[in-house]
Amino acid sequence: MKWTFSLRDRPNGMKGFTIIWSGQMMAGIASGITAVALPVWVFQTTGSGIQVGLLEFFFFGSYLLFVQVAGVMVDRYHRKMLMLAHDFISLSSIAVLLAIESTGKLMPWHLFVAAIFQGIGFAFYSPSFSAAITTMLPRYYYVRANGLMSLLDSVPEIFGPLLAGTLILAIGLNGVLAINLLAFVVSIGALLFVEVPPTPQTPEGKGSHGTFFKEAIYGLRYIIHRRGLLGLQMIFFFGNLFSGIALSAASLYPMILLRTGNDTQAIGAVQSVGALIAVIAAIILASRKGMKQLVRVILLGWILSSLLGLTLLGVGQFLLIWLLAISLNSLFEPLINVALETFLQTKVPPDLQGRVFSATDFLTQAMIPFTPLLAGYFGDRVLEPIFRSQNALSNLFGWLVGTGPGSGFGLLLVICGLCSALTGVCGFLFPSIRNLERSIPDYAPPVAD
Repeated sequence: MKWTFSLRDRPNGMKGFTIIWSGQMMAGIASGITAVALPVWVFQTTGSGIQVGLLEFFFFGSYLLFVQVAGVMVDRYHRKMLMLAHDFISLSSIAVLLAIESTGKLMPWHLFVAAIFQGIGFAFYSPSFSAAITTMLPRYYYVRANGLMSLLDSVPEIFGPLLAGTLILAIGLNGVLAINLLAFVVSIGALLFVEVPPTPQTPEGKGSHGTFFKEAIYGLRYIIHRRGLLGLQMIFFFGNLFSGIALSAASLYPMILLRTGNDTQAIGAVQSVGALIAVIAAIILASRKGMKQLVRVILLGWILSSLLGLTLLGVGQFLLIWLLAISLNSLFEPLINVALETFLQTKVPPDLQGRVFSATDFLTQAMIPFTPLLAGYFGDRVLEPIFRSQNALSNLFGWLVGTGPGSGFGLLLVICGLCSALTGVCGFLFPSIRNLERSIPDYAPPVAD
């Protein structure tokens, strides 16, 4: 008997998605280890924090520059190909770094160039995977799939830092890069093995075709022409601005170090507990098949995570309070992100999702590269000096955040937490945002003849 293998034999649906997700989890954990190892190597080589910061700058800068272009390609071409593009770009950059490191000639600028290419690859990652969920799965699996996708962010944050220190000492940077390379090989193999259906065409999608530039800005126009949807994006824009400042390593780390006498273990504990709670929340979401009132979940999540999380982080002056605060903040983060992804997947036609998801990423994360700079400036130069002497402001807020070292950064976190909570309140105040779920109809797939 002759045995043949066709596309119909490839895993699809939830089984296929789980296989892809497993490969991405392996690559994510390995990349999390590398994401710790490379900055450590840069700092040990140059002794410069600025050089370390440039890694993030080049990565996020190239990501924001290319995310709109990626959105067009996600809608024009097969999404499986674009998912593979992300993995191939990441694999290639790691392979080049490994080859150079093996010769003993690795320089920091090599890492900056690699960060640019990895940022470009990441621009394809989020819109292609989010849009592929729509074509691979029935609607009642959206929340579960987005919960699993949220784990791809949280789990590497736990295991990456934990494994990095041991592996750097045991096998060196060469070994870490080799593990990352092998992980991407597995991830690519999983993608090649699974069937990802082509994107269905809709009248609205066909009407959006035009020049590349027109399609590149189509996602932004789509959002701008829907006032409530634009308002929701502004909630994320300002919320991410304030939470980005508060949770930046330029504000949270100095506050903890100054309040604890440079106890780096306290920073590690806060990071690990926050990531662990996010994983637990994502696992709970991944076990669910649905979620109601998505927009109100998003708005309430912003308010609670900001008031109970960010504000309490600034008020707290010892580890137990910080652990409680980061737990409350991390508990709501996956809920907010899953609700947004599910809302867009439900409302936006599938052949527009690449551009709309890319526009969403651009609008919501546009300020992220600048939040560490803002955090450092307002903490170091403005607020921290105020609490070094007796004055009206230190007397006014001393009862809330204390008056010792770190109090200025604490007040910065409190201000950011209150402002972030206010963004969520604004969403409830505007009917166009509050009632957005009713004003935009669900996408209805065409009925087969």
